[in-house]
Amino acid sequence: MTMSNDMERLKKSYAEIEIPTELAAVTDAAIKRGKLEQKRRKKAGKSRWIKYVGASVASLFILFTVSINTMPAFASSLEQIPGLGALVRTLQFNNGSAGGGVDTDSTDINLISLQKKGESEEIVINFQKSNEAQQIVNSFGVKYSEYPNTMSFTIGGARKFSAEKDLALLKKSGLIMDAYQVMSLDDSLIRFNITFNQNVRFEVKEYKEPAQVIVTLTAGPSETSEIPVYSVRTISSPYGDIQGNYEELLFGLESVRTLKDDKGNYFVEAAYFKTEAEALTKLTQIKEAYSFKDNILFIERREPLQIPATTAEHNTK
Repeated sequence: MTMSNDMERLKKSYAEIEIPTELAAVTDAAIKRGKLEQKRRKKAGKSRWIKYVGASVASLFILFTVSINTMPAFASSLEQIPGLGALVRTLQFNNGSAGGGVDTDSTDINLISLQKKGESEEIVINFQKSNEAQQIVNSFGVKYSEYPNTMSFTIGGARKFSAEKDLALLKKSGLIMDAYQVMSLDDSLIRFNITFNQNVRFEVKEYKEPAQVIVTLTAGPSETSEIPVYSVRTISSPYGDIQGNYEELLFGLESVRTLKDDKGNYFVEAAYFKTEAEALTKLTQIKEAYSFKDNILFIERREPLQIPATTAEHNTK
């Protein structure tokens, strides 16, 4: 292979490397210096220029290698996360809900990671099937709701959730207060919530080859509404089938969600309202239409960003 072909191969390999944000300025400067030097030395002879470019490319490779070794978060992400695939869609939310993917089965949600990207953070959800990276994302839904600010994920056709352990790592984010799995009575449905400690702006994208869902988060406006809400909810209980049973009883209500309270227990919320009178009307309707005992449902007054209280501490005022 000729020297010229060697250089083309080296430049092509370098161009395909994803350079971390922290190195962008250094890399751009090196490239600009190389171009200026090319013009200056053009008259000095082609062989000298090839030698110079070879040294420049080699230097950039060294810089890239040193950066991997001195940036643990970046090195770790290279080891664990598959390369970014082809963009399928950017989700469009309607009344806080959006979805994507296709029907599939026997999937393992095998890895969830958190990466810092400048002023934003990325949550990367990876899918695996038969111990290999999956190529297309399962049918999934995402819902964003407030009181507290929560993003709820529902992923169909998933039989395994190896990434459950990764949910705890998400709490290292400056934007995330908690992340936890939600009970499902369907053994082919995985659900989990992410609760934020402040207002956030978000974007959700779906990728294929390999299958990934990537959530990009940035801090939102610091101002929060001072208006409390009145939640029609069940009593709290430890994680288990009881939450799934309550959800089934409330089947058909659009605003139903399962949440974690301030003591680590779980409950099901039918809906929340701006006034206590609206909440009381809904509570009466539910008791008349569904098979709930009198001591199961109550109204909780809740402030913005407040984590719901466990049953023993609820405020029925």
